[in-house]
Amino acid sequence: MIWKTLFGILMALSFTFIFKMVMFLDYHKTQWNHRPGKCHIVERIEHGSEDMQTTQSGLTFITSGVNAVFFGSVYQEYYKKNNVRGRIMLFNMQKPEDGVKELRIVGNDFNHQDFVPHGISVFEDKGKVLLFVVVHRAEEDTVEKFEFLEKTLELKYLKTYTGALVHILNDVVATGPDTFYTTDYAYYRNSLGHLLEGMLGFHFGHILYYDGKEFEIVSDATYFPNGIAGSNDGKLVYVASSLGKMLMVYKREENNRLTKVNNIELDTFPDNPMVNPTTGDVLLGCQPIGYKGLQHLFNPVNPGASQVLVLYMDESGVNMTGVTELFSDDLELYVSSSVALYKNRMLIGTVCHKMMYCEVNTL
Repeated sequence: MIWKTLFGILMALSFTFIFKMVMFLDYHKTQWNHRPGKCHIVERIEHGSEDMQTTQSGLTFITSGVNAVFFGSVYQEYYKKNNVRGRIMLFNMQKPEDGVKELRIVGNDFNHQDFVPHGISVFEDKGKVLLFVVVHRAEEDTVEKFEFLEKTLELKYLKTYTGALVHILNDVVATGPDTFYTTDYAYYRNSLGHLLEGMLGFHFGHILYYDGKEFEIVSDATYFPNGIAGSNDGKLVYVASSLGKMLMVYKREENNRLTKVNNIELDTFPDNPMVNPTTGDVLLGCQPIGYKGLQHLFNPVNPGASQVLVLYMDESGVNMTGVTELFSDDLELYVSSSVALYKNRMLIGTVCHKMMYCEVNTL
């Protein structure tokens, strides 16, 4: 009798787990494709536009060719077969007809060998445009700083930041010419450990702050902190937890530590947040169908789904008052990861696929 009881309990737990996974990976969802206006694929980006950020004048800097040691073997084979390499691209929102241009990196001390850019942040300082870029190197992750030389379309390498607290970085947001927050996304630097860390729900991620001299942990442990952005007034920090399906809102303290003030739960996998410079609302590049996203990241030839959400924030910037799905597509754009909005023009980036430009007529 006891064996029947144990068997029944085991079956109940198994069905509960399976049901939760089916719901978590969005097998129950139907996606309706729509756009905010005329859209088209931007030429010359075929293997990702994972993150991007726009200056006040409309210059958008884009990271392309993301890869890391924790990506699986099939992804690595695809990466090598297609000769994908890490690049930083430029798109001028004021002249969208010009398309994208690759920026050449200059500097005698710069290591070109295993340059794989991921998250990016722009800091405009006394007429200079500084770029902070998360880079996955073969042996370690770093944040690397560049100065944009507009006349020659070059990036002048300035500095590399790394330290003992750095494991796997994802994104960065600059707070000054030599200070920034960065998301220490996960702990394990191999595909199996990375997978188990996610499936078992380990909270091994943190947000780090570089104060000009060293890194320090400034948040409680959290679950896979991904994209990060600062509010327009600099008082808040928004962090997406992709596997947690939420946007976390943090208050910046005087010592630059972060105190969580809200969790905004989302029925999607958010990647990189972008704060509307005019309204303070948060735009998110998202992956709305989980299992399609996993299939695509396992092998980029598999189709995926894309989505852009606008989270309308109250005056404090802490609470969401409403949400709009600005874009949805699973035919042309696979696994959206980032978004840049400049006036009524928008770019939508992907992890390892193409990039789309849209005219926005619905905001």
